[in-house]
Amino acid sequence: MFESSVFGNRDYGTAEEKLWRAVIARTLEEWVCGPLSRSRKAEQFLFNDEKDFQAVCSSAGMNPQDLRRRLHMIRARGIQKEISQLRIRRNKKSNFQPSGIWGQSAFGV
Repeated sequence: MFESSVFGNRDYGTAEEKLWRAVIARTLEEWVCGPLSRSRKAEQFLFNDEKDFQAVCSSAGMNPQDLRRRLHMIRARGIQKEISQLRIRRNKKSNFQPSGIWGQSAFGV
């Protein structure tokens, strides 16, 4: 999903470049949609890592500065934060537990 939307239809390149692009795409998925701990690790890698990020992007045939610039624009728009808030709300469990007759479905449905 992310690979095609982030990298377009980049079917060209060596098998190694395709593999590293898939690694970057997976990291982006973790950043946006992953559990909170993985999201934080992905964000650390994407925005703060200097050595490995450069190496991974170079292995993928990508310009690391260009990718990071695009990621900063995305983060500035708050897209990732909005999705994180939705994830947190979705994972919260309701404390309401119906009991007795009121907990049953209406009309036995």
